[in-house]
Amino acid sequence: MGKNNPRKQSSPEAKKQAAIWCVIAVIAVAVMMLMANPWKHQSATTAPQANSATQTQSDAKHEAKAKKKGKAASTSDSLEQKAQTMFTGDAEQISNDVRDLLNAPENSNVDTLSTLLYRHGRQDLAEATDLYDAIGQQEDIDTIRTLAREWYPQAMRAAIEARRSDLSDGLDSTAKSVETIQQDNLENMQGCGDIKNAYETAKRLVDSKSDDYDALTKAQQDLTAATSGCATNLDPKDLEKVFGQPQGTLKEDKE
Repeated sequence: MGKNNPRKQSSPEAKKQAAIWCVIAVIAVAVMMLMANPWKHQSATTAPQANSATQTQSDAKHEAKAKKKGKAASTSDSLEQKAQTMFTGDAEQISNDVRDLLNAPENSNVDTLSTLLYRHGRQDLAEATDLYDAIGQQEDIDTIRTLAREWYPQAMRAAIEARRSDLSDGLDSTAKSVETIQQDNLENMQGCGDIKNAYETAKRLVDSKSDDYDALTKAQQDLTAATSGCATNLDPKDLEKVFGQPQGTLKEDKE
């Protein structure tokens, strides 16, 4: 038998070279695993995107709420500021000024401010109770003026909500009337053609939650006038079709 050749020992240089190739192999395997399973990498970037979308939605909601609160605050501030420029006369003049406001609009087809407030349960504001009590007790002018300037924004805020509520309550029935007028070609009847425009204006103010008391009042006046004018010129049959059967009346029994 021949002798076995003894294994040569690796030189330090060979060991170093082998170690380098081992490191390269490990890195290569790691890269291949990462490429084969990209989800781990993506999850790190997806989470911030989801958080960003959630944050955007949250910011939008907060912004909408802030705008709504801002609008209400703006209206309140505007009324408060306007009140500070009013009621500059003596007690008698202030009394007359408040009475004029409560009785407006005069000779109109809609409620005055006082009647509107009464109907919506604000008797204290409809009568300006605190103010007129102070005037009756001959309080000093500064007290009377302060009470008048406190009453005005409170009364107007309540009146804005009440007028808008009245308009809103009648929109559905008015929409049906407009539809019937169009279907039956009654637009040319005097007054009937005006209802659509009056309705659209009223709806726009209600939908936008308008805080313009004068605009709301005019819209109610125009809608009432158009409805009344149309009803006056319709024969009984068309009248019932357009506006429905008047409350408090009974249909005759058919034999």
